[in-house]
Amino acid sequence: MNSQSTKFVKGAMILSIAGLIAKVFSAIYRIPLSYLVGNDVFGDYTAVYGIYGLLISPVLVGIPNALTKMVSERIAVNDYDNAHKIYRHAMVILGCLGFLISLFMILGVDWIIATTEWPSSNRYMIYGFSVSVMFIAIAGVYKSYFQGREIMVPTALTQIIENISKAIFGLGIIYLLIKLEQDSAIVIGGAAFGVSLAFILSTLYIVRYYMKHTKKIHTEESKVAKRYKEVTFGQVGKQLAKLAIPISLATAAYSVMNFIDTITIFKRMQAIGFSKEQVSHMYGFMGKALTIINVPLTISLALMISILPAISTAMVQKNKQEVRNKISLGIRLSLLLGLPAATGIIILANPIMTMIFRVKANDYLQLFGICLVLMIIGQTLAGILQGMGKYLYPAMALLVSVGIKYAINYHLIASDFQLRGAIIGSICYYVVFVSLNYWKLKKETGVILDKTSVFVKPILASVIMGISVFFIYKGTIGILHSNLIATVLTIISGMIIYFIVLFATKALQEEDLSFLPNHTKVIAKLKKLGLIKK
Repeated sequence: MNSQSTKFVKGAMILSIAGLIAKVFSAIYRIPLSYLVGNDVFGDYTAVYGIYGLLISPVLVGIPNALTKMVSERIAVNDYDNAHKIYRHAMVILGCLGFLISLFMILGVDWIIATTEWPSSNRYMIYGFSVSVMFIAIAGVYKSYFQGREIMVPTALTQIIENISKAIFGLGIIYLLIKLEQDSAIVIGGAAFGVSLAFILSTLYIVRYYMKHTKKIHTEESKVAKRYKEVTFGQVGKQLAKLAIPISLATAAYSVMNFIDTITIFKRMQAIGFSKEQVSHMYGFMGKALTIINVPLTISLALMISILPAISTAMVQKNKQEVRNKISLGIRLSLLLGLPAATGIIILANPIMTMIFRVKANDYLQLFGICLVLMIIGQTLAGILQGMGKYLYPAMALLVSVGIKYAINYHLIASDFQLRGAIIGSICYYVVFVSLNYWKLKKETGVILDKTSVFVKPILASVIMGISVFFIYKGTIGILHSNLIATVLTIISGMIIYFIVLFATKALQEEDLSFLPNHTKVIAKLKKLGLIKK
């Protein structure tokens, strides 16, 4: 188990755990929101959030990922001075870009509403969200500064603070506006502004974290720093422009998927006779399924953020074997984490939707469950290729996938499938995205994956867990007659069974457990018991 693998796994697991905690709080915000404003308004919120997600994706993930790559490449050769200069120059660039996106959202609100054929009242949500963009951009630069050094704690804590604040501010503002008997459009606009306040607070936190820790980091780095020619603002801007557009496109795969749904669902459903109000109501159910799927989906972002600097460092050091090891580890982790989540969601879709939203929209959630594992693998593969410097290919794969999804959406939404057609389109979208990226990865590296450890064991563990979960739920609901208790007990039982099977089949390896406290002792004991490979 080498130190680079340990760093990657630690980073991925820190971000995954923090992301899951953050998404739980995000769900705590969105679930009461759906009850307070009603399904129709929640449908509008889901649609607007899709556009908002696409607009902020360059400054939230895309450009920060490009910066992470630039910083990690400098760190790999001990060029710490230029790594810091890249961060300073990028702050100016992203600050300006964030301001321009905010300005577009405010001044272009009429154009956005006309293009999407939304209700005019959705403008208040767009105004509310627009405040956040510049702060997201600033926070993105600070995250990149740390991610390039493979320090993931600040990003993780920022995510948690952002989502806790979102629940507090968002629900607090909604409650106040409802008490003041404001119109539903103003209420949901207030919820959007609460999201902006949450981003402002999380930005202030990461700025404070930087100010507190940067001196210590620079002192330690100065001991091994090497002198290189100073990078200029123009050079940083040019390299960022070269990297950021294709990386932003590929990292925005999920936002692009939601954007296509947003622009096709309203138009195609109205084309077969549904009113805007009816479409909003149906979109609300789909939005509720998305709220659930967003919780495990955080794994994909965690793996992508962690693997990009790890691969970049190995590439700069010309360590081909380390690159292959990281590829295998990244794909294996995406399956180990993604498969059980997808299996559980598919089998328990109806109990979960009934427990949380008191609605039966399990077909939406089941289809998203199928899509989930493809989303996680797709983002991981894109992160690997970007780390290798093949940043154009994931963007090209995305464009091909977009064309296929748009065509499927166009035909299936205006059929008996209705909104289910959009999710089927998303499944096809990610099948193409994953296939093209994997083909390119195989072609570039010739990597040969161990089929047993990467595919067979995670699939076997997920299947056994899935069968067990099905019968456990049937048994507990029959005895307890409480969906809430039966669902919670079944989920906990499923997690325990999954890990038992992983240990029984020796599916876990040393590096998989390197994120644990005192992991050396834990690994030694597990080896002694014969539960992981020696």
